[in-house]
Amino acid sequence: MTRPLSGKAEIVLVFPDLTGTFGPSDQCEARFDADDICLTLQRSGDTGVCRSVRLNLEPQVLADILTELAESVSGPAPADPNCQVLREAAEALARALESTGELTPDEEVLLLHVME
Repeated sequence: MTRPLSGKAEIVLVFPDLTGTFGPSDQCEARFDADDICLTLQRSGDTGVCRSVRLNLEPQVLADILTELAESVSGPAPADPNCQVLREAAEALARALESTGELTPDEEVLLLHVME
């Protein structure tokens, strides 16, 4: 299920002329597949041409990203409204993961770091 983006996302590839910006009028989708996590950003240009970018990550890679974000909060943190949105999203993910079964001790520690 796609949903409108609630903010701006910029994709920069290390190739000339390959920068794209996605905004609130565009769509995003995030889902778990059998072995990975699929993130898709999609926009339609004025010409009706659809442009999208898809990122497939193993769950451990996303866990590493979330852990690194949690560790970076001691530096410049997002503004209060953004912190609240992130906190609510992390709690929703934690609840969803809890409903799928028991977390391993390592997953519990990781989740606690993400939620801090």
